[in-house]
Amino acid sequence: MKNCRADLIGISAGFDKHAADWGGLLNTEDYEEIGYRVRSSADRNEGGCFGILEGGYNHEVLGENVLALIQGMARR
Repeated sequence: MKNCRADLIGISAGFDKHAADWGGLLNTEDYEEIGYRVRSSADRNEGGCFGILEGGYNHEVLGENVLALIQGMARR
């Protein structure tokens, strides 16, 4: 939505859609891209962004996915 303005963007960061979790849909790199897109949207609005951890049940990949999201949000 190009016409939407927000001072703060919050996301429900659910990691259970990862290929190695029950959702079986996303790769770790996808979470970095999601983080980057959230940060880019926040920057366009001169605002901030944050994520709240939700699902993610495979502890073998959860940490990598959370890190990927954070790295994406930090990328400019």
